Amino acid sequence: MQFFHSVLSDTITATTLFDAFDLVGYNDGKVTADDAPVKAVACNPATEIGLDVAGMLIGTARVRARGPVAKGDKLISAAAGGVKTAAAGSVNVFATALTSAADGEFVTILLR
Repeated sequence: MQFFHSVLSDTITATTLFDAFDLVGYNDGKVTADDAPVKAVACNPATEIGLDVAGMLIGTARVRARGPVAKGDKLISAAAGGVKTAAAGSVNVFATALTSAADGEFVTILLR
């Protein structure tokens, strides 16, 4: 089951297709790289280019963990979609893990 609590959201005009709860970059497209800048978590799917959807800028959401994540870990984007624990030298930390998760499980994150 997916859930989210959006404290602050903004309109994203999709430049790529993406699913709800995918990470979205500052180009308003799906993030597909490790440690990429993250603008928001999509609250709705973008089923066509140019579609306006809500993107959560601040709040909590459940996303897929890529690799093990411990509660309190700082998080970055993962190339396979979802998040992974930030390594030393990561420059685009955008969230904190509120729960722990194994690789492939869902983790609840706090976006700030």
